[in-house]
Amino acid sequence: MMRVRIHREAPSPLPDRTVRRIAESVLADETAGREKRPEGELSVVLTDNDFIRGLNGRFLGRNRPTDVIAFPLGEEGGVWGEVYVSVERTGEQAAEYGVPPEQELARCVIHGVLHLLGYDDGIERDRVKMRRKEEEYLKKMGWDG
Repeated sequence: MMRVRIHREAPSPLPDRTVRRIAESVLADETAGREKRPEGELSVVLTDNDFIRGLNGRFLGRNRPTDVIAFPLGEEGGVWGEVYVSVERTGEQAAEYGVPPEQELARCVIHGVLHLLGYDDGIERDRVKMRRKEEEYLKKMGWDG
């Protein structure tokens, strides 16, 4: 069974229980029917632009803030993966896209968990597939997508 832990390093428009429910829902739906499901702990870290800029520069060579970064760790029974979400960046994007900040934060949590489950967005076809999944989960949770 996967445990989801929320680490709040920045104020968030969503309560921890909602962030946990989002991650758990994606994990449950995407792994249903699999003979071997991931086990251990998923950490979701809600942070700010400065912190995520540091991660982005150090691990991806991009010295700028981003909305979400996911690290698959694969430690069975230990920390399976980490999703870092910049609450600051998701708020900026929400204003840019004309959606509530809660919805954009939820989309980024979904996006990060999907990455850990093997989804990729490196090419257009995969980006479209991933975006459809994000919208599917947002609708399931009561947002328009």
